[in-house]
Amino acid sequence: MNQTQAAIANITLRQLRAFVAIADAGSFVAASRRLSLTPSALSLLVKEMENILGVRLFQRTTRSTTLSLVGADFYPLARKVLDDLGRAVESTQELEQKKRGTIRIACTPLYASILMPQLILSYREQYPAIAIYMLDSLNQQALSRVGTGEADLCIAPQRPTPPELTQEDLFKDRMALICRADHPLAARERVTWAQVLREPFISLTPDFTARLQADLFRSSDQLVLDPDFNVSFLTTALGLVQWGHGITAQPASAIPLIASFGLVSRPIQAPVVYRHLSLFYRRGVDLSPAAGSFREFLTSYLAGTAR
Repeated sequence: MNQTQAAIANITLRQLRAFVAIADAGSFVAASRRLSLTPSALSLLVKEMENILGVRLFQRTTRSTTLSLVGADFYPLARKVLDDLGRAVESTQELEQKKRGTIRIACTPLYASILMPQLILSYREQYPAIAIYMLDSLNQQALSRVGTGEADLCIAPQRPTPPELTQEDLFKDRMALICRADHPLAARERVTWAQVLREPFISLTPDFTARLQADLFRSSDQLVLDPDFNVSFLTTALGLVQWGHGITAQPASAIPLIASFGLVSRPIQAPVVYRHLSLFYRRGVDLSPAAGSFREFLTSYLAGTAR
């Protein structure tokens, strides 16, 4: 082991911190207060490091303490070592924190029943110690829950973003016709919105209806949506369709639910309409390590699913 290697091996973090603190404070007395050490203990640490390095780091008089020429050259390197170590420790602690914690996710009913169960199952394979609470809520309620801090994240259809929230696009979900198997439109390979809107239509909440109408009007002002029923929950709409009260149009993610109601689906064109799903979280508020890891996992998971 050469002299340089020996110096590196023998210098301690306490000595480095003492050196940097004195250089920053400009005196042993001020630095000792910052580090909760006595001036004599601090002086001993510096003397030990100077002996190891074989150089004098400070010029000391009864009135002042200043860096020597060598000390001035050494200071930025010592500062960088401490800063790099601090970042490394912080990063390691954050990785450890991601393995534990609690996440509260507000989610609209459709995606709470279709997307979230499989997503949570895959997430828990990586983070089994993180507790996940799912708050299934209607669209506006889900957004309110993340806005008030009751939920860390919200998964809901895209909408104008309130100023207190950040919105990130997740994926788009094509709207599809859902009807009974004996309905005349079920026999068609291609179904248009003009044909759909001539039938008794079962819609969801006024918010759902307004967004769908806006999408249709972008294609033609002749495509007027006038629902026979407005209901709050998808299962209610499917039950009404099952008993012959009309048809509905829902995101394609709902298709796995319709078999138990004896219903079928068909893609709708002219125009093709998508429901865009987004992730919401509070603006200007750092996500917890656990919630941050779920956000990263969600993005990666959906990218892999799309591929």
